[in-house]
Formats: sequence, structure tokens, C-alpha cells
Amino acid sequence: MNKLDIREICERIAVQAPYFAFTELRGIPHRIVQGTFASEQPLGFENGPVASAEIGRHLAILGSCAAVAWQAAPQIYYLATKARYSKLHDVAPREPGCCYQATAEVLSQDRRSLTAQAIISAEKPFAHLYCEYQALSEQVFLRLFKDYRVPSAPLAQHSPYRQSVQLEFEAAVGHALVAHSTALAPARCAGHFLDYPAWPVAIIVHTVAQTTSRLLHYILDKEASYTVVRCDLVAHQLVPASEPLSFHTSCITASTYLSHYVFETQVMRRQEVVATVMTELQV
Repeated sequence: MNKLDIREICERIAVQAPYFAFTELRGIPHRIVQGTFASEQPLGFENGPVASAEIGRHLAILGSCAAVAWQAAPQIYYLATKARYSKLHDVAPREPGCCYQATAEVLSQDRRSLTAQAIISAEKPFAHLYCEYQALSEQVFLRLFKDYRVPSAPLAQHSPYRQSVQLEFEAAVGHALVAHSTALAPARCAGHFLDYPAWPVAIIVHTVAQTTSRLLHYILDKEASYTVVRCDLVAHQLVPASEPLSFHTSCITASTYLSHYVFETQVMRRQEVVATVMTELQV
């Protein structure tokens, strides 16, 4: 097991702190990487030691680390296009800021794409992420997203990812709810594709959790905690931080008897769907 140079890995995947939050990386032969991170994002009403969206953030990053750790590679931008989060086991709640171990391995890789899977552990594995990425060379990324460029401000002392995105909610209608964000300040994307502020997919999913919680509570007519059993993401495009988003959430199935609910959220930029998130909950 080899200790990896975090600075070098971050340069290769075009992701920096604070979005990159691993404090240690170790390489294992056959394109496997292990890392350690401390949780930071709000749980809201979600059960468990770490928010599922935050788990997705760290495990997706670790998957890209596994892609570049075993060879000297030019800078590659890995854009998550499809992902599935799956709960494996129940884990007792822990204090915010506790450290967790994660392991990622490459399943397949070529010049334009990457597929990886990863687990997070606290004594035993408790969640799994499968993730597909589009792989873009630095030259291609800079050409495609040249209009997104905004010189990065100095990094803030505290991570912006400790705060949830603020939303304005419309009144729920039936089993549907719409919420609106404002544009993200570039500082809210700190470390995610330096100088090209865009909505991180994991932050979009974390924001979807707010609309899902709100609609669940409306359906139940009370506040309640829940467990994310599974979450499927399809991301269609990288959205500049300067664009506000709207979140259109509907309940697909609801069983009070089984305490089981499935929600679908279409994330929209103006009239265009930029991502779809399907979330399966157990109350």
C-alpha cells in the first residue's frame, strides 16, 4: 500500500480543497485507492452518520483519483454523468466531523470515459456508489466551457460545503413541489474545477434532499427523519454557477403501511432539464 501525493492527484483530476476533502490517500495495486475524510455537510432530516449526497461527493472524487493514481497522466476533468448510491448497512449516528474510510476501484476506463465504484466504511462498509464519468482533456474542457471562466477568489477560511443551498419553495400541490435557488457565488464552488465555477453534481443532489424532505413532510403532515435506501442520478450537463436552478420534485410511490416512498426530481435551468434524481426513502 503506497501513500499518494494529494497535491499531485488533485492537479491530475482538476479538483482542489475544499471540495476535495481527503486528508490521506493510499494506493493499492490493480487501480484501487483508499482515502480518509471528515464529514461536513448538513444531514437535515436524513438518518445516518453522513448525508448520502456527501457520501456521493467523496466517493465520486475518489473514483477519479483511482483513475489517475497508477500512471503519470495529464490533467483530466471527470464529469459525473450517472451514479447510483446504495445503502448497505445501518450505522449508528456519529458527531459531525468524524473521520471515515473510503475505497474506490476503476471498473473500466478509456480516453473519453471512466466507470468506478466505491464504498464508505465505519468499522464495516455502509454505503456503495457506482459512478460513470465523461473524461475531458484540459484542452477540450477549456474549449467547451470557456464562457464559464471566472478567476477564482482566495479560498475562504471555512468550507462553503458546510452550508446548504438556500431555496425558495412554492406551495406543494398534490404530491408535487417546486423550489428555486438563486445563482451560486463562485466561492460556493471552491475547489471544484478551479476558475470555472459550476454547480457540483453532489451539491445539486444535496439540494434535492431539501425538496424531497419538504414534500415528504407535506405528505406525512409532520416532520420525520428518513433513511436514503437508494439514489439514482443522471446529469445531462455542467451548469455554470451563475445560473439559478429550479427543483421539481414529485412523489412517484407512497406507502404509509410500508413506510416506503420514491421521489423523482427534475433539476431545471430555465426550461431545460439538466439533471434527474430518483430517491428511494424509508421512514
